[in-house]
Amino acid sequence: MPTRHIINALCLFCSLSLFAQEGFLNGVLLDVKTQEPIPFATIRIQGYALGVISNMDGGFKIPEKFQSYGDTLEISCMGYHKKEVLVSDLYKGMVNRIRLVPKVFELQETIVTAPKRKKLSPRAIVRKAIKAIPENFSLTSFSTIGYYRDYQLKNQQYVNLNEAILNVFDRGFDEFDQETSKVKIYEYRQNMSFLRDTIAQQPYNYLSGQKIIDTNTFLYDYGGNEFTILRIHDAIRNHNTNTFSYVNRLRYDLLGNHNFLRTNDVYLDDEVLYRINFSKLSYPYIASGSIFISKRDFAIHKMEYAVHRRVAESNSTAKGPSGQDQRLIFRVLSEYQRHNNNNKMYLNYVSFNNRFEVQRPSEFFVKEVEVNKNQKAFIIDFSKEVDEKGVYNEGNYKFVYKGKKVKFKKVVLTGNKLMLFPKVESAKNAQIFREICAMSTKEGIADPASLMIKIDGIVDVDGHLLNQLKKEEYDQFREFFVQQLRPNMDAPETSLFMDKNKPIFTDQPIDKPANFDDYWMNTPLKKVTAELNNTTIMTSNAGN
Repeated sequence: MPTRHIINALCLFCSLSLFAQEGFLNGVLLDVKTQEPIPFATIRIQGYALGVISNMDGGFKIPEKFQSYGDTLEISCMGYHKKEVLVSDLYKGMVNRIRLVPKVFELQETIVTAPKRKKLSPRAIVRKAIKAIPENFSLTSFSTIGYYRDYQLKNQQYVNLNEAILNVFDRGFDEFDQETSKVKIYEYRQNMSFLRDTIAQQPYNYLSGQKIIDTNTFLYDYGGNEFTILRIHDAIRNHNTNTFSYVNRLRYDLLGNHNFLRTNDVYLDDEVLYRINFSKLSYPYIASGSIFISKRDFAIHKMEYAVHRRVAESNSTAKGPSGQDQRLIFRVLSEYQRHNNNNKMYLNYVSFNNRFEVQRPSEFFVKEVEVNKNQKAFIIDFSKEVDEKGVYNEGNYKFVYKGKKVKFKKVVLTGNKLMLFPKVESAKNAQIFREICAMSTKEGIADPASLMIKIDGIVDVDGHLLNQLKKEEYDQFREFFVQQLRPNMDAPETSLFMDKNKPIFTDQPIDKPANFDDYWMNTPLKKVTAELNNTTIMTSNAGN
């Protein structure tokens, strides 16, 4: 291996070891061919009905205690061969790389094994899947215990990460989730080891424009806190309810609002799934998604959907699904798994992602304006060092005192301070300056409303225009990953349930069960590992 690659590998090994979390065995799932991370894969602990879902960087963690038990991890993901890994093969104190092999659907297999049936159109397949929801999904009570989090991403860094362990009591798919489901909070925390950004975590503010999201595509929330809104955006669970544009009510509106196209079938373990793509163009918005449906009984295993807005500029956007420069508005992923005992489909995870824009105050602004009586000048103190460009243009300074304009004869720049010398040769100008001086104190202008100051066309040495707001884009995520399913489980009659109208992380009741240690927060690594596909490091046998 070339020296350069060895150095890169060692650096990555050190960084991964540094961010490995104590008390847990850490892993990352990679495609064996492309070495790309595999997100949203299911990692189950054999025999415990417990597990986690891999993060968007392919990362996951499980408690070290399962290593001493001699347990096995079962790893499955749509489009990949199922894999079993001995927990004892995983190393502590580092991130274990586990590679999955793609499972490509071969047409010959269906020719040999599948009975002949009438060929269905993509729209007909989706219609059958929607019609079969009452048969394939539970209409009786059940509970899902899992890991909830909301966070933002900026430059591939996690910001404002909040986490919780929740137990959701669902009365079944024929009930309105918003009104009938109940939630117990086992634990919640605001993770202070990640960056907290006070502007990005505040509510949306369309009046000031400080934090906004494109509002022309509609997201139904029906009120409630972060988790309640996330559940509404699961269009499979809420197939009778308005969820988001342009799926709306999946049962009634999906077929009429979209065009459909069947693509290659995919595997989920040993089950073959139809993959149907669907799309809608409502200029300038482009909506597209995929739905994965069992060939066996038309059960919906997964649905992904995204809405983009076509934009003219291309410097801050990525190519959308149809190739144009597009800005993401929102993306929703919902995946369900079949329960072996009753053959019903239950939630595996739901992930909702929207993009928003923050306007930050300029770093280059006027800190103070001083009236210097001795030098007969205004001294302007800027927050940063000023570039000479535009400084000596007297038209960039507008000082008006009680309707009378102050005229200047000279400008002197020193670092981040600017001296403006008014013309005081004429009696009129001299009188204006004397009146300004008379009402100036150490604390500033006694009557600031009488003196209007406007400064334009000034830049700092980094090229930032004075008082120019800085626009930044963030990705907002809300996600829930099921760790344990309990079919036929009713909500207890007397218990401390979450107040759906209050934020999860504000004065909510905590009700930890006796077996609370069976659950854990799958906290992501501090840095999204973008270099994984370009380097090689020593790993455990699990990575072979």
